[in-house]
Amino acid sequence: MTTWCNWLHGAVASAVVFAACQAQAQHRLDSSASPRQQVAALQVLDEKGQPFALNPFAQQAHARFGRVEFRLSTAAFTGRRVRIDLLLPPQVPGLRNPSGLTYHWRGLDGTLSGQVIPGQRHTLWSGVIEQPFTLLAIELGMRLDVAAMGDWSGGNFGVEPAFELELLP
Repeated sequence: MTTWCNWLHGAVASAVVFAACQAQAQHRLDSSASPRQQVAALQVLDEKGQPFALNPFAQQAHARFGRVEFRLSTAAFTGRRVRIDLLLPPQVPGLRNPSGLTYHWRGLDGTLSGQVIPGQRHTLWSGVIEQPFTLLAIELGMRLDVAAMGDWSGGNFGVEPAFELELLP
């Protein structure tokens, strides 16, 4: 009898641990249905508020992108309570020092405000998924320290954020 009880106790404990792991799993979300796949900066200024392109000695670039909308595929989670995080990849092509790049935003239409550097995540939204697609809107900005740049031949610089969803109890 004790063997059966020990087995049952172990099976129940394993099921509880498995359920807890399932609840904490991160699910990568598809953002390919977003209105604009690449977003150009509306304005880029140096650290003194002057046009970045006119200052060859600028130490920082402050880019303003305006309203950016992300349309995330959340159909598999309809009716579930979740948290959605924005994250930047830890490695950004052309960037030598991750702390030299900061994405910052003001949340719009119920989206939370925040900021991240490469390798970090920040919660954008939490609640119950009601539609197959969840639209999150932010007013996006970016700060880039020129000294943090590695080998870069000029031209466009960018990093694409990712989105992950976590199921909540």
